[in-house]
Amino acid sequence: MKVRKYNGCGNDFVVIVDEKGLDYQALAQSLCQDDRFDTDGLIGVKQDPLEMIFYNRDGSRAPMCGNGIRCFAKYVYEEGLVKAREFPVVTLAGILTVTITQTTPFECRVQMGQAHYDNALIGASDQASFQQRLIEVTTGPVEITSLFMGTIHTVVFVEDAVAEIGQTRGSEICHHPLFQEQTNVNFVQVLNQKELLVRTYERGVGWTLACGTGCCAAYVVARDLGKVNGPVLVHLEQGQLEISGETEIIMAGPAVFEKEVIV
Repeated sequence: MKVRKYNGCGNDFVVIVDEKGLDYQALAQSLCQDDRFDTDGLIGVKQDPLEMIFYNRDGSRAPMCGNGIRCFAKYVYEEGLVKAREFPVVTLAGILTVTITQTTPFECRVQMGQAHYDNALIGASDQASFQQRLIEVTTGPVEITSLFMGTIHTVVFVEDAVAEIGQTRGSEICHHPLFQEQTNVNFVQVLNQKELLVRTYERGVGWTLACGTGCCAAYVVARDLGKVNGPVLVHLEQGQLEISGETEIIMAGPAVFEKEVIV
């Protein structure tokens, strides 16, 4: 099997072509945790129609991955699976449109769909509002806002997002009993009305260098609370994403090929 490794702002993935009978859960666990790759997730490329299949490194399936879809786009375009620079991609979060804006270095724009403040979509265990809700963790109360942005996300505004890395709050919120399917947790530092700094604890992965859907969720909540105005630049550990849009959220950023291995 030909396996390629890509990254989007440091968030890395193995990419394989879909074949009949593949056990994606087992492949995600084995390939992502293989020392030759050590990645956050696995992407399967399916054709007719073009579809992105995404699994986290622990073998759990996720509806979508923002950084992953840019890596998917680079793969299918450079392999000639698509001819146009704009094309639809089927995902469990819906059909998303990708537009390649430049090829060297590779960058693309993705219409990420709409955000939903919907308790059913976030797998909530009760019907109370998840907008600016106080929950308890071991360090005390924390204010969260949860929504569905291609997948389940929780946003927490902090003074220092980098300081959260390695602390327990990310894991505790992710596994909080309020979330029946767990949640991605985005610690968001507002730098100004045009810039955010985001660090993400990803369900099924842990601390990750970047999360595209998480950046979109951070933008939506910050915008809705009046903390930002218009398009924003989101600063990550190894790159930046531009997030914009009103109803339809748009993400723009890079994807990088790292290596190919036959396994």
